[in-house]
Amino acid sequence: MAYAEKVYKVRNGKKTTQFTWRCKYKAPPGHKPAWLTEPGFPTKKTAEEWGAEQEAAIRAGTWIDPQKLNTPFGKWVEIWKTANRRRPRTQSSRAYLLDKLLLPKWEYTALKDVNNVFAVQAWATEVSKPHGPHDPDTVAQARSLLSSILSGAEDAGYIHTNKLFGRRILAGVDHVDEGEEEVWAQPEDAQRLHQRFGGVQGLMVLTDCYLGFRWGELVGLHKDNCLLKRIDKIDGRPVVRHVIRVDPKVGALHEDPIELDEAGLAAWHQAEDARLEKCRAKGWKANRRKPPKSRLEVYLGPPKNKYSAREVDVPEFLVRLLDTHIEAWPYDHPFTTPSGSFWLRGNFSRELRPVADGRDAIPRKRGYAGREGWEPILTGFTMRGARHTADTWMKEDRVDRALRFATMGWVPKDIEGTYEHITPEMRRHRLDALTARWRRGRRVTLRSVA
Repeated sequence: MAYAEKVYKVRNGKKTTQFTWRCKYKAPPGHKPAWLTEPGFPTKKTAEEWGAEQEAAIRAGTWIDPQKLNTPFGKWVEIWKTANRRRPRTQSSRAYLLDKLLLPKWEYTALKDVNNVFAVQAWATEVSKPHGPHDPDTVAQARSLLSSILSGAEDAGYIHTNKLFGRRILAGVDHVDEGEEEVWAQPEDAQRLHQRFGGVQGLMVLTDCYLGFRWGELVGLHKDNCLLKRIDKIDGRPVVRHVIRVDPKVGALHEDPIELDEAGLAAWHQAEDARLEKCRAKGWKANRRKPPKSRLEVYLGPPKNKYSAREVDVPEFLVRLLDTHIEAWPYDHPFTTPSGSFWLRGNFSRELRPVADGRDAIPRKRGYAGREGWEPILTGFTMRGARHTADTWMKEDRVDRALRFATMGWVPKDIEGTYEHITPEMRRHRLDALTARWRRGRRVTLRSVA
């Protein structure tokens, strides 16, 4: 049975008359030590009541060892990471949020103290702009990761419950909304972007606006999966359509930052030594670069989920454009760089910016031919915005929900999605609507030029 005992305060090595109360209670069978203590109670009664609560929790099977409750957050994170392996890119994102936001604040804090909604809200406000160094969306991602880590601690019996679960914690005083809306295009915008960009880049933008692929699915596309023929029957007559297939095994390009281990870092230093030696041999001045924490691994792999492995119907005008391009393109992947290497997301985005946002003219001068200025077409437009565009158009054209989900590669989570099926008439309606949009976009573009 729990009991209380006095603990006298010591000052300058001598015991004083001031004291607090310490509770001693019996641990569960097999626990070492057999008796546990908890100090710091102001009265004998509060110490005994707390001990009685612990023994009641032990009998009910809901007791948690104080050693687990007092586990430092940083120590638990290492345990949690071992049990929650994810794709390299996900692991890299988690490592950034932990290193930059969570561990600097909570690394040595006990789990029971981290599991506090008020403390987490105060931290989110402190580190978010305009008063803190981090973007509110980044802080919101860190808070979500913190909740996942605490849920793991709850499942493992380190805390009673995750108090952050289901709680909406705003990241900063000015973070009212969930972020800016993605910029999407009208058909004439897509047409202008296609014409201004030109070449394979322009065709990539146009294709994504009409078909809505994820970035990795678009750049990872292989010739063998382009413009495959499928035959439907409408009113008893065969109807040919063309599709682009997202392969379930190698249908998407992945760009994963891989954390460098000792061997990888040694290889980097060796390559850096060789670079510096080469520069010195040529008489160039070169400084040693800072060692990276990770390297980028680019490879073809499965798309996002099993529903992402799909076939997307292609309207006839786009079939002609893609067929002409593929016939002349010398590489196996139709949407590579002109040299045949895979486009990286960041590299393509940098090229897209002046095309969509416009640019200033640079006059001709000696040694430089100059360049023309461009008016903005669609400021802030991205390739993610192209995917938004494809879905928005289908919604506006009243494309059936089942076909819209299948085209976008989304998971049908509700009972309606389980019982919905796609018919040839639905497919024809979507293709006809996209063709009408293409014609409208060309008319508007030609009229503005004239």
